[in-house]
Amino acid sequence: GGGAVLTMLGVALFFEKNLLRFGNLMFLSGVPLIIGPGRTAGFFLQPKKARATSCLGLGVALVFLGRPMLGMALEAFGFLNLFGNLFPIVFMMAKRVPVVG
Repeated sequence: GGGAVLTMLGVALFFEKNLLRFGNLMFLSGVPLIIGPGRTAGFFLQPKKARATSCLGLGVALVFLGRPMLGMALEAFGFLNLFGNLFPIVFMMAKRVPVVG
């Protein structure tokens, strides 16, 4: 919710560093709060997802260090590699919603 809104607003305002930082903080704190710290570590530390996790982590670090454009590009690559296999499931669920489908 809030992390995605702040991140989109930060991108819309030409990569405003502080909004992107707050969006990343909300994402990083929100995932363990929603699914739990053990499942979060289990998901992000899988060996087959090491490249995607490292890209996402490096992107977050670059945003915090003041390089938002490069950081967001790495975050997007890591995010798509981590969660890309969930998009077909989300689309199938959206088709069953009467307003969307």
